[in-house]
Amino acid sequence: MPKNIQFGKMVERYMRLNKLTMKELGEKVGRGESTVSMWISNKSTPPMGIVQKLADLFGVTTDTMIYGDDYLEEIPIVFDDYFPLHYSTNLSAGTLEELLDAEPDAVVHVPIKYQMMKKRLHAFKVNGTSMNNVIADGSIVVCEDISSTYTQLKDGTIVVVLVDGLATVKRLYVRDNQVTLMPDSTDKSHLPIIINTDNQAVLVAGRVIWHMNPDDIADKIY
Repeated sequence: MPKNIQFGKMVERYMRLNKLTMKELGEKVGRGESTVSMWISNKSTPPMGIVQKLADLFGVTTDTMIYGDDYLEEIPIVFDDYFPLHYSTNLSAGTLEELLDAEPDAVVHVPIKYQMMKKRLHAFKVNGTSMNNVIADGSIVVCEDISSTYTQLKDGTIVVVLVDGLATVKRLYVRDNQVTLMPDSTDKSHLPIIINTDNQAVLVAGRVIWHMNPDDIADKIY
């Protein structure tokens, strides 16, 4: 199935996240304000060289700029159509850190369609900003067990990873015996975590399939 082009939507999204005007964004990549406006309204698309500049500017891949995060949805809860899922806390969107169990009543309500997928689900509350282009600090993410080895996942898939018992949420890239856990953040101080799998064991707890922003959590956690 062909992918849907979401370039205009992604330009607008990352421009807003980075608090840039169309003029400011255009200046950063050598284009005019009217050109940026045409990108956002889907009236034109730039050459790949400009797409790469935009991806580098926003700290994402060119695939993300063109196609978006088609598997990662932020879906409003319909209260007649959800199920409760207990979540753990302190999932680091930064360095690797220990996960913590929340109180027994720490439950998030997840759209029922994810329960119907017949895969084991896990929920975590995120702590940190290294993924804030996609997942804000304080969000709750839901991930599903992967049916095959993590080496089969597409580059850039957002996963929850455990390394020597410590956890983080990042974009995953695998090359031979090297795993790179890549941030996706407006804060460029966050650096990739590079792991040699000959020396350290990497466990992918799951692929992130849904998240809830912190602004929504107060109304949807009981």
